[in-house]
Amino acid sequence: MTEDIVETTERGSVMGRGTGGRQKLIEAALELASTTRSLASLGLREVTRCAGLAPNAFYRHFRDFDDLGLAAVDMMSSGLRSGLRERRLSLVRARKGPIVSADGAIVPSGREAIRATVGLVLDYVTEHPTAYVVGIRELNGSSPRMRAAVRKLLDDFARDMVEDIQQMLDAPMTDAVSMQEIGRQIIQQMTFFSMEYLEQPQRRDEIREQAERFILRMFVGEMALQAMTPKKKAGRK
Repeated sequence: MTEDIVETTERGSVMGRGTGGRQKLIEAALELASTTRSLASLGLREVTRCAGLAPNAFYRHFRDFDDLGLAAVDMMSSGLRSGLRERRLSLVRARKGPIVSADGAIVPSGREAIRATVGLVLDYVTEHPTAYVVGIRELNGSSPRMRAAVRKLLDDFARDMVEDIQQMLDAPMTDAVSMQEIGRQIIQQMTFFSMEYLEQPQRRDEIREQAERFILRMFVGEMALQAMTPKKKAGRK
């Protein structure tokens, strides 16, 4: 059965994907919610009108707006996570030698890796501002299901970052728990940097530098903490 398309105007894809009815509804909701509202506050008719579909087409794809919102988060998760991870892993493949020296200091190539990592995150956010803005707004939205889904997405981002960073660090400096904590804190702070980056283009160079210093301080501080922590002797609990 064909979609009830009432408009044929060409619309760009938020995440560069297909143009089926389900996708059109998701992208229309993201487009509308990216201005001043949350997904939960949208009306069915305005979303279907923006999508170029008849109102009854909505329920062919979604039970309610929470269902649509969760589908949007899933779309952002698969698109943003895979894109960011591929770019981050390209840094790992291009890197030559460790970014942490034998005595635990971050070498110049380490600083370059951090600078490149910040750059790719901010560049990717700039390429997909609509999806990113809506995702961050829903972190404090009215829907418990949406809040939980976005928190899980951020945790997944942190987990990806930890796994990738561990490949970049050729010196034992942190345990798995500490690395996960660092990754989570970096991801949380990067959401603030990213929003400022989108909203204040005149400060973008400054914001990049702030983000680089923050990540560098996180690792330097962790290395200092590890150095001060007494090592447990083998066989002792």
